[in-house]
Amino acid sequence: MTDLIKPFWWRCLLLVLATLYLLPEAIFNAQLVSLVGLGTPSAEDLEHLEIYGRAVSGVGVALLLADFLPKAMVAKVGRGLISFIALLCLVWPVVFFGQKYVIEKTLIEPSTAEQRQFATYSAALRDALAINSIKVNDLDYNPEQLHSSENLTFLALFGGLLYSDAALSDNLEQDKRKIIAAFVQKKAYQDFDKHYKNYSQLYDELVVKYKAYADGSKKYNNTLAGIGEREQGYWQQVEQEINSGWSKYQQAQKAHIAKASARAQKYGPKIYDYHHSIAKCRERYDKSSEKDRRNRCYEREAADYRSTILKAGIGYIEPDYWLIEEEISAAENAAGTILMGVLTGGVYTALQAASLATGGDGGLKDKRYKYTDDPDHYQLRFLQHPNFHKMFVSETGYPFTVENLVAFRTHETTQNKLRAHFASKGLQLESNWNVNQRQAFANAVATKVTNEANAQWQSEMRKRGMSLEPNLSWVAFQLHPQIQAKIADRMGDLYVKNIRADWNKKNFKDKVLDPNIAKRTDKYLAMLNSSEGKFADGGEYAEYGKQALRSVIIPPISMSLSLFLICLTFSKLPLKLWQLIKPQQEKQPTTAVSVLQKLIMPALILIVPVMFVHNTFTEDDQSPVNYFLDKVDESSNPVFSYAIRWTLHAQPLLHPLGLEFEEKLHIYESFSPVSHALAKVDILRHGDANLSAEQQQRRQYMVEQKTKLTISTNAANATIRIMNIGPKYRPGMTLKTGAYDIQVSAPGYKTYRRWHQVDAGEQTLTIDLSK
Repeated sequence: MTDLIKPFWWRCLLLVLATLYLLPEAIFNAQLVSLVGLGTPSAEDLEHLEIYGRAVSGVGVALLLADFLPKAMVAKVGRGLISFIALLCLVWPVVFFGQKYVIEKTLIEPSTAEQRQFATYSAALRDALAINSIKVNDLDYNPEQLHSSENLTFLALFGGLLYSDAALSDNLEQDKRKIIAAFVQKKAYQDFDKHYKNYSQLYDELVVKYKAYADGSKKYNNTLAGIGEREQGYWQQVEQEINSGWSKYQQAQKAHIAKASARAQKYGPKIYDYHHSIAKCRERYDKSSEKDRRNRCYEREAADYRSTILKAGIGYIEPDYWLIEEEISAAENAAGTILMGVLTGGVYTALQAASLATGGDGGLKDKRYKYTDDPDHYQLRFLQHPNFHKMFVSETGYPFTVENLVAFRTHETTQNKLRAHFASKGLQLESNWNVNQRQAFANAVATKVTNEANAQWQSEMRKRGMSLEPNLSWVAFQLHPQIQAKIADRMGDLYVKNIRADWNKKNFKDKVLDPNIAKRTDKYLAMLNSSEGKFADGGEYAEYGKQALRSVIIPPISMSLSLFLICLTFSKLPLKLWQLIKPQQEKQPTTAVSVLQKLIMPALILIVPVMFVHNTFTEDDQSPVNYFLDKVDESSNPVFSYAIRWTLHAQPLLHPLGLEFEEKLHIYESFSPVSHALAKVDILRHGDANLSAEQQQRRQYMVEQKTKLTISTNAANATIRIMNIGPKYRPGMTLKTGAYDIQVSAPGYKTYRRWHQVDAGEQTLTIDLSK
């Protein structure tokens, strides 16, 4: 008894999914043709395309296998969905990772250095043909229709066709330089407008930068030009400070006199009372027998005086300080002697003579002292006391006796205050500077203004990441090493030494583009002509050769399989739709006829395009394309040859449809974030399996655009510094690619300092110092 066919809902689901699957698969197919057909894609573009294609093919294989799920697994909706999801989770990773693994392990990694080198040359020839820099005899290739589906399909497959002819490289050995030079030149000239547009944008940016730089230079110059005016302003402050100080000094004098007057009013009467009390003690106890009582009276009054005078705030002052001193004339002394002699009957005169004879003064005095209650006297004595004078000095810094403005102006305290005042404003004067040294003052102002201008200039330069000196001309600005470094960063490989941003198109071609064409040609030929060992694992060009090999042999394989799956799936859709529409019946047993019926459609898909679809490149039996297809037969097998021929005929039919889908749906473009995420977990992403740790590190520098820099020199005990970075130089230090200001100095040698453009990878700079 036969089984019933699978449920309607399941067949309907597969029909819808198969139809939807055609959209991303057709987009992948079209993107593959467009990307590879225009030349060797960048590593990033190729990775995006590859991951997208593998992800889509994983879904496609899961849909194909879903057709073979047993009825029991899809009998109910829930069970069917779970079965399909489980199948997808199982199949998709196997297909996604397995494709890469199989290709890398069976085609790329086992490839020989010779194959990688030849693949590089094949890719170069394909790219040269893509931009019409070479012409293949009898090849009906129309460069004017470069973006036609037929042309793009042919160019995408042409690298694989070239790769099939092992003798091609030897046959073209003499023409290699012409071919590569023509390719590089054509590519450069083809992109001339784009390069010159970028170059013109650089000019616009530099003009903006120079305008800001010129404005800064003008401001700097104006600052220096205003030194005289600034000096006048500062000198006006000198005069203002002196006049203000003199006014304050006079006020301080008045305040000091008022303090003395207040003390005189307060303590003058008490001092007077002290002297009056002393006189009374002397009068009261004038007898010799009362000497002790007189002394005690003195001591008592002295203690009261001491307690009182200390309160005046200027320390202890001897009582005699307050007495008034008067001169006694000789006439007054003589009159006194005569009077006393008369009164004593000559006794006083005799005693006076005896005193003089023994060396005494004979009672003759030249001075006498008296006390007073006059407040003016005490005010004057307070002002005259050294301690009261010190009080004024401590408060003002000046003595109380400065007589006039001239003396005040030249006083040392005034000079100190002026120096301190201007020091607080950033104007440093010599420690021995005085107000009479106007020229020294002007020089100090000039130094200050110049330093301020320089500091402001350097601050503005630091904000812009530069350290240019001011007042460079437009030409000198462009040629400055730091500006050249920025231009180099912007222009990349197109940079030439001492490039200027204001060259016209002719100068740009002659001085930038043509030298780069020669440089790139030499670099390309150096790679192609290098020994095969450099393409071996771990060699200098190993990864480049592998990438070229991928771009040559994978597109024909991927394109053929993708195209076949699309055609096969598309051809099965009507049958699946008919099975949904026709009445449900029991499943028929498998017979030879039923198997033959299922094989008819794939066979027609493989035969009809080659037999009936016109293709410009294969219609002539003597065409170079047919020649290369024969070489594929010889180098591999007829199946691979027929697959390429079938693709040449069938692919141009589908290519426009895939482009139309992408234009409307943007599936490929929107897949970019997913592509980046999958790339991070992709196995064998960079083909690191056979690389040593040192080789992987070297290549990582290239990927991340870093350099491992070592600087060697001929001088012993040399000091090496990289001036535009913070870290101290050490051999083998890791830096980002770019321009570096390198200084090398050593005892007995001239110091070397120059900017160097450092590329990615391990770099060694050899700098020879001269004496």
